[in-house]
Amino acid sequence: MKKALSLLFSCILVITLLPGPAGAAGFKDVPRDHWAHDEIRFLSGKQVIKGYAGGTFQPLKTLTRKDAAIMVVRALKWPKPANPLVKPADMKPTMGGYNEIIAAVNKGLFTLSGNKFNPNGALSREEMARVIAVAYSYKGKGVSSFKDVAKSNSYYKYIDAIAENEITSGYKDGTFKPKVNVNRAQFSTFLARIYGQPLEYAVKQNGKIIASYREEETAIQKAVQTANATVHPVSNSLMTYAQQPQPMTKSGIKNGVIIYNGAENENGSLFSKDFFKPYLAYKQGNNSYTGKMFDSFLVIGRKYSSNGEFAEASGNKANYKEFMWYADRTFAKGGALDVLNQDAKALGKKPNVYISIPYPKRGEAIVLSNGKSVKNTLAERQKLVNAYRQQVEAKWKSSGYTNLTFKGYYWLNETVISLEDEQLVEQTATAIHKTGKTFIYSPHATSTNFENWQTYGFDAAYLQPNAFRLTLNDTEARLHKAFLRAQVNGSGINIEIDSYSPHQMGSGAVNFRDYLEMAARYRLPGQSLIMYQGTEMVSRMATYNDQTYNSLYKELYEMIN
Repeated sequence: MKKALSLLFSCILVITLLPGPAGAAGFKDVPRDHWAHDEIRFLSGKQVIKGYAGGTFQPLKTLTRKDAAIMVVRALKWPKPANPLVKPADMKPTMGGYNEIIAAVNKGLFTLSGNKFNPNGALSREEMARVIAVAYSYKGKGVSSFKDVAKSNSYYKYIDAIAENEITSGYKDGTFKPKVNVNRAQFSTFLARIYGQPLEYAVKQNGKIIASYREEETAIQKAVQTANATVHPVSNSLMTYAQQPQPMTKSGIKNGVIIYNGAENENGSLFSKDFFKPYLAYKQGNNSYTGKMFDSFLVIGRKYSSNGEFAEASGNKANYKEFMWYADRTFAKGGALDVLNQDAKALGKKPNVYISIPYPKRGEAIVLSNGKSVKNTLAERQKLVNAYRQQVEAKWKSSGYTNLTFKGYYWLNETVISLEDEQLVEQTATAIHKTGKTFIYSPHATSTNFENWQTYGFDAAYLQPNAFRLTLNDTEARLHKAFLRAQVNGSGINIEIDSYSPHQMGSGAVNFRDYLEMAARYRLPGQSLIMYQGTEMVSRMATYNDQTYNSLYKELYEMIN
């Protein structure tokens, strides 16, 4: 279902959905923290709207009927009708926006008064409702209720339609204020948000379209009920969508695996000799190795103590000491990188390595290496990340790993919410790219601003379906949704399995096979994936003397090859 738009003009708080660097399209009066920044940038980037001389956008300027017609017609790429039936008396072919206005009025988007369009007249909220409802074929159910819009009102069906489709919720006092005029920023938000999600979803069975729906949830439900079904976004006039998870070429990852080496690893900081061999090549029954398994290793520390978290959480009290502790742990003799290098050398492999960057806490003071406390600011958080990276790169240079390639960094946090975090991630990405390395992350299933991952500077993103919990009863729907979102946002996928003990493996195997089957349906093999495996599930699958574990290991090998 489309994400709700809030048109509470008296107090609008926008959670941005579309990409945008500092200053929407360079407009002087639309700074990065402007509530409609990303929407304005999106539409200006698509050539749907333009600014004024002098580099301004004038977001508070009342939108005219002419400009509304131009924006919608450009967004939908409607041509001027060859033989228009409606020709407003006050419009001439030499006037600006003539073609767009003729297209709009012949589609029924606007009312005319005495066969006049009144191009410079202000666009009211009730007219806005008609424009959007007619242009995008929205229908209502006659159930919405506003104190100031009677069901007998000629505009009610349009207002009801956009309310039903969650384009507006009206004002907090229960009114719609139909006669209030709409400004340029507001209408930009309405229009851009329509394209925040696909306008249509196709359900395929064995690769052939069997049904199409406007609602995501309806399409997913149809897929759940249909054997061998998949759900795909339908491209439209402004958006072209992928039809499978994307290859994430910049990452260099075909098949990556997450290796936890922080305090969350119950085996401590040390890894036993040969631990990584079943991750590098397929372990056969006679303890020999053949072929290839994972080409990339994402070394990640989630905790620095039993209660200390490196992610954005209440337990994150990490300062310079904890960041450097994790760097030391990662490069320690007998640690993850040391043993991985030895095992790779023994098998003649040279995998890529990504090292995680802990999330620098927000709010409380940051304690420096010398024990001095400094105020928590964007600049100080960035200094902490930079100091950590410098330590990591210095240790890498001195370690002499002959069979590992340091490809880049993995951003540990699984979402980007605040404006400050957006800036932090972008600055970190710029610094990483200057060193010739790449920057990736793996957002959780409901992550905020996932669609902006490329704008933030990430070179690859791997969406987590979060469907591996054995208590869930909607695993297949969650998997469909994740693969659909990967298509919409052009990302890869994180295949997940927990560190199941033998008594959990019955249900765990069923769940993991759901992942493998869905990966095949959506043509994930050969693209780019990473794998969450608890702390050592792949090792268990390869080394336990248990048919269920061993069968899953073989099926995993077959899927990624």
